[in-house]
Amino acid sequence: MAERRKFSDVEKKSVYAQYNGKCAICGKAVKYKRMTIDHIVPLSQGGTNEYKNLQLACHSCNRMKNDFTVDQFYSQIKKILMHHVLTETRDLIIGKENI
Repeated sequence: MAERRKFSDVEKKSVYAQYNGKCAICGKAVKYKRMTIDHIVPLSQGGTNEYKNLQLACHSCNRMKNDFTVDQFYSQIKKILMHHVLTETRDLIIGKENI
């Protein structure tokens, strides 16, 4: 497994420019000083520190993504959203007072 390392200012600026200052996960604009660099394939899953495996992420998305791949992360979000939609639908059908 590759070692986590600190990225140079040149590397950070390059990643920031590649993503036009927007989080690769949620699309939100991120100030350069607040950016984080996310490993697309996490180091824990065999990812590397190579440029092609790096993306700009806002702090919130990077923390939530944790050591998931992007596909695994989105899959988890879909499951969470589906759970909430089903729960809200159930509540509307049977009424919250019956729960």
